[in-house]
Amino acid sequence: MADKKVTQLTALTAPANTDLLLIIDDPAGSPVSKKITVEDLFGTTTGLTVTTVNVTATGNATLAANNITLDATNNITLSRGTVINEDGADSDTRIESDNNANMVFVDASADAVGIGTNAPTEALDVNSDAIRVRTAQTPASSNNTAVGWGAGTIAWDADYIYIAVNGTTIKRVALSTF
Repeated sequence: MADKKVTQLTALTAPANTDLLLIIDDPAGSPVSKKITVEDLFGTTTGLTVTTVNVTATGNATLAANNITLDATNNITLSRGTVINEDGADSDTRIESDNNANMVFVDASADAVGIGTNAPTEALDVNSDAIRVRTAQTPASSNNTAVGWGAGTIAWDADYIYIAVNGTTIKRVALSTF
């Protein structure tokens, strides 16, 4: 290969840990060419700091590691559906809030979700003194089949709380009894 200035060389934009870099060592005014790997220069390159990362693939792609940490100053945005624990492993999932380390906790072995607890005992376990259903709904009939409710559906309006008690019956409790 003919001699080229460094500025004329083709840039390598995605170096691997084992790629070699040319180092000109000039300890006493006597330059000596040496080599060093990217990993030896920067250490194991498990950390990456960039402004924007776009990961694209055709078909299916896998990014595998023991641990992956994403630390964003503002937000991490996922533009499509997200699957967590695709393999169905006994691997819990936790979302923290400012004041609760277990704001949302999925206990994989118990098949339960905790809100405010990391030890849910039911399919949904809310550790709070209240839950809120924001929108009032009055069923058009006391028959589940007619209104399309499933057993266990709960709703409310200004006068009653409604509970679908089985596949065909909705019961109501008058709010004046509270």
